[in-house]
This record gives sequence, C-alpha cells and structure tokens, in this order.
Amino acid sequence: MSLIFYKILHLTGVIFLFLGLASVLMPKDTPNRKIGLIFHGLGLVLLLVAGFGLIAKLQLGFPWWVVAKLVLWLAFGTMPLIGKRGLLPVPVAWLLAAICGTAAVWLGVTHGGTIGAALP
Repeated sequence: MSLIFYKILHLTGVIFLFLGLASVLMPKDTPNRKIGLIFHGLGLVLLLVAGFGLIAKLQLGFPWWVVAKLVLWLAFGTMPLIGKRGLLPVPVAWLLAAICGTAAVWLGVTHGGTIGAALP
C-alpha cells in the first residue's frame, strides 16, 4: 500500500477517535453513547494500523518518538473510563484530550518529518 493511503487512513483514525471522544466524554445519560464508543475504538484501531504501516513502509525502525506516540495512544484508549466513571470533570477531560492530541501532532510533525518529506 502507498504512503498516501496510510496517511489518509491515519488521519481518518484521528477523526473517528475525536468524534468518539466527543460523545464518550459527555454525561452518562447522553444518547448514542454506544456509537461513540464504537467510533472511539475504530479510530484507535485505524491509528495503530496506519501508524505501524507508515513506520514499516518508511523503514524507520522504532525510534523514541514512536514509543511516546504509543503512550499517547494508550492514554486515548483509557479516556472512555475517565468519562464513564467520572474521574475528571468533563471540561478537564476534554482539555486532557486536546493536550494529548497536540502532543501527538507535535511528535508526528517534528520527529516524523520524514513521513511528510517522503510523499510526492
């Protein structure tokens, strides 16, 4: 598969992840919460598959920033628990999601710069 395919798949995963988080981090009585969980999980899977596809295609190995992005991926994976159990107030959970997302973007853009450079 091409680099463009993996990159589009990765960005689609980001969209699905944040769509899912928007509904999962709402109050417990919000309708369609199960659909949000499905979007969240699908987004996580797409991100993982496309991310590793990009790494393999570009033969990057396993640099430290990939490990950092995996830690952020795990943080995103636990966010439904935060919403479901009410461990944090919803605005704080949203802020945490935004900070994790920004950190993931920063790592991808600054340290994964070869991905953008390798595209035609």
